[in-house]
Parts: sequence; C-alpha cells; structure tokens
Amino acid sequence: MAASELRPNLRLVPTPRIRFHERPERRRTLRLVERIRGEALLRNPPIVADMGDGHFLLLDGANRVSAFAELGYSHVPVQVVDYGHESIQLKSWHHLIINGRSLDLRRVYGNLPGVALRPVQWENLEQLLGFRRVQAVWVDETATCWGMFPDPAAPSPGIRERNSTLHQVVDAYEGQSQLERIKLADYSRLSDAIRTVDHQLVLFPAFTKEELLRLAAEGVMIPTGISRHLIPGRALGINLALGFLSEPAGDAAKVKHFEDVVNRLEMEGRIRFYEESVFIMNE
Repeated sequence: MAASELRPNLRLVPTPRIRFHERPERRRTLRLVERIRGEALLRNPPIVADMGDGHFLLLDGANRVSAFAELGYSHVPVQVVDYGHESIQLKSWHHLIINGRSLDLRRVYGNLPGVALRPVQWENLEQLLGFRRVQAVWVDETATCWGMFPDPAAPSPGIRERNSTLHQVVDAYEGQSQLERIKLADYSRLSDAIRTVDHQLVLFPAFTKEELLRLAAEGVMIPTGISRHLIPGRALGINLALGFLSEPAGDAAKVKHFEDVVNRLEMEGRIRFYEESVFIMNE
C-alpha cells in the first residue's frame, strides 16, 4: 500500500507562504468568504507543492486561500503533494460564458495584438488545442468556432506572451458575465443543460507543469480558472472547525492543534482511501 493510501500529507502552513499560480475568481472568492465566515468550517483542504524555498505552490484552491486571506487567517490547512510525480497531471479547464452576448467578443478578439482570429471546424479543435497551435478558441452563440492563432507576421510568442494574451482573452468576460469552468471530452457534443441557455465557450490549450513552475517562480500568474490538476489521493471532507485559527495562541499551538485533529481522524479510522472515481458537489 502506498503512503498516500495510508494518510495524506496534511499540514498547517502560513498564509503568506502560499504562492498562487493563477488569479482567483472574485465572484467565487466572495461566495466562499460568506460561507466560511458563517460556518467557520473548511470542507476540503487546498492542495500545494513544496517549492523547497519555504514557499508552497498552490495547485488547487485559489479561491479558498483567497477567502482565508480576506478573513484574516494567519494559516491555511493544506494537503502537500509531490508535483514532480508523474501521477500528477496538468490539464485545462474551459470556460462557459452565460449571457455574454452583449460583450461583443468578436470585436475584442479580432483586435487582440499578435493574434489572428479566423474560423475553424469543430472536428479540428482537439488537434489545434492539443498541439497548442492556437492561443485559445472562442465558440460564439451560433456555435461557430474561432481560432486565436499567433499572428504569422509577428515573432513566435513565448510563454510570457502567450500568458499575456490569455489574460486579455479572459478579461473580456470575467466579472462581466456568469463564468463557469467545464471539462469537455468531446467538443462537438455539449450537454443538453448547456444548450438550453444563452452561452458561448472559450477553450484553452494546457500549460505544462514546467511552464507553470517557471511562471510561479517569477511571480507571474495565469488567468483565473484555466489550470486543472489531476491529483490522485485528494483529501476531501476534512470538515475542519476553524475556530482555533482565530484564537490568540501562538503558531506552534495552532500547528499542534491541527496535527492533533489529523491524528485523531486516523486513530478513529476516518481517513479512508477510495480508488474509484467520484463526483464531488462542493465549492
């Protein structure tokens, strides 16, 4: 049995030591602030990787950590994983934009510097995104697909230039319409639930883990809601009461309290490893 099946690596780390790799989504953060303020409870710990310099790269949970910071918590309970392990994969979320027709994205994306906007076919999307031949793909309200190609007249974009373009793509609708993250296994077969609402899509190629680490080390974040990490052995349902973080006790006492909670969960047989896939309905 692997160590991760015995017990996840749960730690209490200082909030300022957590480095974000993507921008939080303000709407989701505010919603979490209100819920955590009312419940004083953490359901699922954010997931981080030890960067080896006293900091932790946040892999999942940007809005949770942002909510903790806004609420003034000095520490965050996290799950620490080995980002270099091959079992941890980096994929991408895609964005479902609801009621965003008034934003005139055709005009915005047609004027992006260093980008050539041209129509593409549904059947070509997987290849275009998989081989990163496009910066992103916009699917308008008529289901017409528009590829955002690097301008052939401009120098080939590096990782920083690609990231700058992605920020402009997401800034065109984030905070101005309802944004939901979705995963599409087949881009030509949307669910009936999506088809029933006024919607548009923005599809993204995935970053590599090496690119994400490089950007994070430079203090550069990617846009909100793009990175999707596949992490075996996620710790879910810790349902940790957060009152101890607001007490005047010192850092060492807070860390000990958290360790005692985790040890008690293990002693009571409440840490269980499940191999099967699950659907989670949470934040």
